[in-house]
Amino acid sequence: MDKDLFKTIDKIIREERLYAQVNLMREDIMERFGIGRHRLNDQMNAFADGMSFPQYINSIRMEIAYDLLTNRPEMKITEIAREVGFTAPNLREQFKRCYGITPAEYRAGLAIDDD
Repeated sequence: MDKDLFKTIDKIIREERLYAQVNLMREDIMERFGIGRHRLNDQMNAFADGMSFPQYINSIRMEIAYDLLTNRPEMKITEIAREVGFTAPNLREQFKRCYGITPAEYRAGLAIDDD
């Protein structure tokens, strides 16, 4: 396994904001890095806690959405959804699945904690 390859893929996905592309496909990454499906899957299994490619992209999206919800209170939830490559309903669903509350509930809790 080549951890450096995975680190490079992760870096490019984050720095070039590829995760924000709603239709980002594993084939886009395979073509960009000149690797096949099997090699990409091996990389994901070895270095992304066994997540599939879509799960991995969603985990990046959730991480960034969480940060934006926390640190950018001026941004609307719909803006954050677009920023990370989701529709607002999809962000709500994914956020609730990941954190157990909706983005709006999370934001409301931040406002309470600030008092």
